[in-house]
Amino acid sequence: MSRTKFIPVTFGGVIEMKLTFLGTGASWGAPVWSCDCKGCTSTNPKNKRMRSSLLIEIGDIKIVIDCGPDFHRQMMKHEIRRVDHVLITHHHDDHTAGISQLGAANGTILETPADVWDYWFPSNDGRKTWLERRKVVFQDFKPKNIGNVAIDSIKLEHKMPFVKDAPCYGYVFRSPDFSFAYCSDYNKILEPEKVENLDLLISCGTQFQPELGHVGIVGSVEIFRRFKPKKMILTHIGHMLEHTELEEYLKEQNLFPQISVAYDGLKI
Repeated sequence: MSRTKFIPVTFGGVIEMKLTFLGTGASWGAPVWSCDCKGCTSTNPKNKRMRSSLLIEIGDIKIVIDCGPDFHRQMMKHEIRRVDHVLITHHHDDHTAGISQLGAANGTILETPADVWDYWFPSNDGRKTWLERRKVVFQDFKPKNIGNVAIDSIKLEHKMPFVKDAPCYGYVFRSPDFSFAYCSDYNKILEPEKVENLDLLISCGTQFQPELGHVGIVGSVEIFRRFKPKKMILTHIGHMLEHTELEEYLKEQNLFPQISVAYDGLKI
């Protein structure tokens, strides 16, 4: 398999982090097996989306945000043989169903804030024990530095009318030269000060209008206008949203390429 070169993005400094979008789809991925919508029947490879996950490389350290049901395929596709840290945003299956795959690794540190574990542990006690025997380390996430990159969580609201409210988080990475935040599932940012003065904000694109616990495209545009990051990239994209049509909408709003649409395999 040929290796895709990383695409430099000019933010006025040396970029020491490399980002790879391992998956950019919402909870069902795309295409959906029973759907004939424009997105699912498209031949554009940018409409083929595994569940959302991001790889961050800081020097030799590999960090993955979220470990959904496509984690095995993502690791194989990108020939990733080691993951040092996995950061979980919330306990929903499309973000955690691949956790058992970490048993094949050696000493991966699995982290999320304590209140997320409070939701995940009660129904996964056996899986936790099994993974610990295979040297997976469970930790409550705490702010940390890796090299000159400071990493912190961002408390989000992900309020869905048909399920019990559950804690949800994004993550923010700041170095002297580049800063970005990853907020894939949310309807409200509860720690807004943490997304100020960013080079890049990766935000929710689950559907067009805000609904069902997601700000969607329209809400993300409002977030962009409020916080004014230098760039926004949309991820966690619903199957009915077609990549080219989303870009055309952003151009009509005079927001492209300041706001762009992620696709599986996009590298920064």
